[in-house]
Amino acid sequence: MKWQNLTESEAAALPEARLGGDLLVVLLLAALLFVLELAGWLFALDRLLGIGSRYTVAVSFAGLLSLVFVVMTLLRLRQTPVIVCAGLVVWILYRGGVAVSYGAVAHWPLFVDMTGELILATGFCAYMATGLRPNAYYRRRIRAL
Repeated sequence: MKWQNLTESEAAALPEARLGGDLLVVLLLAALLFVLELAGWLFALDRLLGIGSRYTVAVSFAGLLSLVFVVMTLLRLRQTPVIVCAGLVVWILYRGGVAVSYGAVAHWPLFVDMTGELILATGFCAYMATGLRPNAYYRRRIRAL
C-alpha cells in the first residue's frame, strides 16, 4: 500500500486528520475504562486483590494501556497505533499464559474468550494500520491514488 504525506494545509482541510469518528469513540471508551479502573482501585481495591495477583496484573495492564492510548492520542504521537496494538497482543498473551498456568482444560472458557479478544484486536490493529482516520490523524498521510 502506497501512502502520500499530507502538507500542513492539506491536513488542516481534511476532516479525517482531526480527532473524530470511530477514533474518537475508541478514545472515549478507553478513557471510560481507565476511569472505571481508577474508581475500582480507589473504592474497592480489596475486590481487585481478591481475584489473585495474576489477574490483578492483567486488569491493571488493561487500565494502564487505556491511559497510554488516551494520552498518546491526545498528543497525536505517530507511534500510538503500533504501541497500543503491541500492548493489546501482550495483554492477551499474558492472560493466555495465566490460563495455561492454572490448567488449560479447566480454563477452556478463557481460551474461547481470548480467541474472541484476538479477533477483535486484529480488527482494531488493522483499522489503526490501514484506516483513513488513524493514518491522517497520527501519521499525516493518506493512501496514494
